[in-house]
Amino acid sequence: MYTIIDMGQTIKKKRSLLGFTQSDVAELTGISLRTIRSMEKGTGQASLLNWYKILDVLGLELTIQTKQVTNA
Repeated sequence: MYTIIDMGQTIKKKRSLLGFTQSDVAELTGISLRTIRSMEKGTGQASLLNWYKILDVLGLELTIQTKQVTNA
């Protein structure tokens, strides 16, 4: 399972690879620096819209798929 903490680590790694600071991402997305920091830590309650803004700037995407269910 992919958690919010995993998502935060992924955006932090990608941001670093691109040479962006947290301030750069905040400026490009219009999201507060405080929110960017909490998202990278996997804390707080960022909106889905904020996640999409960051993912777009970093060249990432979020995929939703059907959960595999097993009948017990």
